[in-house]
Amino acid sequence: MRAWESNIRKVVPYVPGEQPKGDRLIKLNTNENPYPPAPGVEKALKNMEIECFRKYPDPTASELVHVLAEYYGVGDDQVFVGVGSDDVIAMSFLTFFNSQKPVLFPDVSYSFYKVWADLFQVPYETPALDESFCIRPEDYYRENGGVIFPNPNAPTGLLLSLEDVEDIIRHNQDVVVIVDEAYIDFGGKSAWS
Repeated sequence: MRAWESNIRKVVPYVPGEQPKGDRLIKLNTNENPYPPAPGVEKALKNMEIECFRKYPDPTASELVHVLAEYYGVGDDQVFVGVGSDDVIAMSFLTFFNSQKPVLFPDVSYSFYKVWADLFQVPYETPALDESFCIRPEDYYRENGGVIFPNPNAPTGLLLSLEDVEDIIRHNQDVVVIVDEAYIDFGGKSAWS
């Protein structure tokens, strides 16, 4: 091995899972959307200025940030947007999970959590789901460097009750707890409100 090669991080590439066939299936880790396009989207796309597509968009996404902030009743400085959910999760790992203590996330969960943890050299532990493939809140009571879990969990599709989400947060007052609700619109109540 040459000297410079020892400075290259060894990352196991992401391997996408099986893509199910059929139109009556919802796979919760393929960025499916439960809603059809909003009325007027096709018209808006047809009327867009093609010239705009050759330029980088506003890197701060200021218009989007402002609209989201207004909608949720928060300040523009409280909204973070990224170029897709994986980017937002990556930035969250880089920003919030910097301790030597392990970050906790379920053993059967969104596969990119391990990818980002490995890439950014974030220590982690993966508590096992119970016999019904549900997250056990008590597994997240121990000392840790942060907690992240999807709700509903991908790929199981099982929803953790808001009471259980609150329980995990109550037991982790000194670390960041991220409730990844990418698929909450398929069913369940958001922990945001």
